[in-house]
Amino acid sequence: TGSHAQLMAVNNGIYRLLVELQEGTPLPGDQDNEAYFNKITQAMAADPDAADIIRKYSNVSAINLDLLPPVHEQPSDISFWRIMALTKPQRGYLIAGFIACIMNGFSMPGISVIISNVISSMQKYYTLFLITKQQSFLDTLYDDIRTQSYIFIGVAGAMFLVGYVQTYSFRIIAEKLTTRLRNMHFKALVHQDIGFFDEEGHATGALTTDLATYATKVVVVAGENQARILQALFTFIAGLIISFGFGSWQLTLVMLAVFPLMVLGWVARSRGMQGQNVADTLTDSGAIATEAIVNARTVTAFGLQEVLVEKYDALLEKPMKDGVREAQINGVMNGFSGFTMFATYALVFWYGAKLIHDQTISFSEMMRTLMAIMMAAQGVGQTAGWMGDTDAAKKAAREIFAIIERKPIIDSSKVNDGIIPSTIQGRIVFKDVHFHYPTRPNVPVLKQYNLTIEPGQTVAFCGPSGGGKSTVVALIERFYQQQKGSITLDGCELASLNLPWLRNQIGLVGQEPVLFVGTIAENIAGGLSSTDDTDNLQHVEEAAKMANAHNFITQFPDGYQTQVGLKGDQLSGGQKQRIAIARAIMKNPSILLLDEATSALDSESEKVVQEALDTLLAAKGRTTLVIAHRLSTIRNADKICVVSGGHIAEEGTHDELMQLNGIYTQLASHNEP
Repeated sequence: TGSHAQLMAVNNGIYRLLVELQEGTPLPGDQDNEAYFNKITQAMAADPDAADIIRKYSNVSAINLDLLPPVHEQPSDISFWRIMALTKPQRGYLIAGFIACIMNGFSMPGISVIISNVISSMQKYYTLFLITKQQSFLDTLYDDIRTQSYIFIGVAGAMFLVGYVQTYSFRIIAEKLTTRLRNMHFKALVHQDIGFFDEEGHATGALTTDLATYATKVVVVAGENQARILQALFTFIAGLIISFGFGSWQLTLVMLAVFPLMVLGWVARSRGMQGQNVADTLTDSGAIATEAIVNARTVTAFGLQEVLVEKYDALLEKPMKDGVREAQINGVMNGFSGFTMFATYALVFWYGAKLIHDQTISFSEMMRTLMAIMMAAQGVGQTAGWMGDTDAAKKAAREIFAIIERKPIIDSSKVNDGIIPSTIQGRIVFKDVHFHYPTRPNVPVLKQYNLTIEPGQTVAFCGPSGGGKSTVVALIERFYQQQKGSITLDGCELASLNLPWLRNQIGLVGQEPVLFVGTIAENIAGGLSSTDDTDNLQHVEEAAKMANAHNFITQFPDGYQTQVGLKGDQLSGGQKQRIAIARAIMKNPSILLLDEATSALDSESEKVVQEALDTLLAAKGRTTLVIAHRLSTIRNADKICVVSGGHIAEEGTHDELMQLNGIYTQLASHNEP
């Protein structure tokens, strides 16, 4: 903190860097400025928050930081308590689950006491019967076994209730947490800036696979694993209490020496019963499958089925090898489990018999010790074996929270931030705008771009492909943030305006109309909460009529309730485009953006769609930007801008540009039939 002068005096300070960047420090790449950008890198390395602050508040931050040597940061681990905080609404279930785990922990060694009593009783009274032939010993044996059986039934009932409470409690916690995490993950995804989806590794299939699988992995560290550890601990403690207090301490010490082997054997058996787990290696193959299914028409049209099958098969090779290797390991461990169990029996029975022979312990003490420790080992081993993969859970948690905590350059989740003007005129000004796409920092798209669009004007853009025509639309929609210069609407920086308000003022009709699964009415209505309301449906029909869509819609058996299919594949290209135009009309936008809206249509469909667009363009008071590849559709525009090499090379009316005998004239000659 401090005054402007004080902060500017701080060498390598964040404020000073921001001021220098805002004042137009030259872009990276100039050798003379290498020292300056080294200074920024040092500041970033010294203060992890510096990069975020510079990115947020500097117009040129993205281009500078993208081209600087990267500052590598290790992903931070997500603490157990942070995940547990998400289970706060289910705290009652958590407490009940932990109590049930403790009771379950005592149950296994407790059962060992009953079993040892039964065996000892049978050995004692039946031996007496064989010696004396007195029926009373068999009667006593029967009464004793019957009593122990009643106790068994009681314990079984208690274990049923405890097991139910434990499983139910943690499943409730798991389902609630999974839903909560998945909602947070999805919300964070849809609020990312468009540049996020351009990045490598953020393909549709990969992101959807992560969304489907990560949340389910995290729940194992949200109480269930900890509860199982607690259960194993109390199982072990109860086993020690019984074996030391009611058994033989000598035999207990011997069994404790081999206890780790017994536990390991039961862990191996439990792990083997769970089967293979290769889900982590299927993300890439899932991405291929998703893309192939979503784009099934294109795949079929180009005969790409076998190519994609080969790619998919190649990506399954590693999971298959991992599965085979895991099967081999499970086989060895399962065999090891049997070996340790019977080897332990051999050792304990031999040493127990020796202690009995030496009259150090009784038979009942040997059995009580044996059963208590064996049951404890079984309980600990099974509990540990069924614990979820903690490493996978931590990795999934890191990935989820990395998305949640990522600060988009353009954050659409901040619905209350920014200026909301009381009125809008529609005057748009680009001043000295520089822009490159985040994934291609070395390829400038706009350079020293200047343009003024007056309120109510229809301005058309044409020019060679790759010149930056569609980029202008993307910047006005604030899909991306320019690296240098300013873009204003009615004198206000676009970045300072409330983002939902800004986008609500804009109607966009692109080259490839995007329709969502649902009815025609729902797609036209866009963000309306209901299309069943009579007034809403009336507005939908009015918009469809203006878009030349009403007639073909009413010819469908279900009319406006016709399902459009995945990505609108039940409709033709012209029909989809007219629905997209109707959707734009529904917003009654102050600014209309038409990005080659007819370029993908055949001549007949283009004619119908163009008539709908002409209806839109005829509305006065609406600022309109038109990007076109057919110059015949923009002859009557108030201003035509020829975009080439990242800036406006020519601008004027059709007649004015034809007189220049420049780029526009050449384009016009090529467009003539």
